[in-house]
Amino acid sequence: MTANNEGLEFNILGCQIRIKQDEARDEQAKQAVDIVNQEIESLRKLNPNLKDLDCAVLAALKLASGKIDVEKEYKETTLALKAGINDALDFIEEVSPGTMQARS
Repeated sequence: MTANNEGLEFNILGCQIRIKQDEARDEQAKQAVDIVNQEIESLRKLNPNLKDLDCAVLAALKLASGKIDVEKEYKETTLALKAGINDALDFIEEVSPGTMQARS
């Protein structure tokens, strides 16, 4: 990674990527590039004969699959939490009728 007046510059598979410098997001950009480069490196260890384009596509697919998994888990957890809250509110209403106001 290099920094200049125009932003941060990263190298991924020989491709120079320039990202507009933004102090609030610089660390996130560095982490994202590190994750991509680590994924490419692990793919190369498994198959050193992979072309750069193949590495890029496989890394993108793996990272996208991970994103899908995280989103699915988040949705399931959120729905379970909401159901748990509703169950708790129903229980409170059962043991202490009239104490609950209108729920949204």
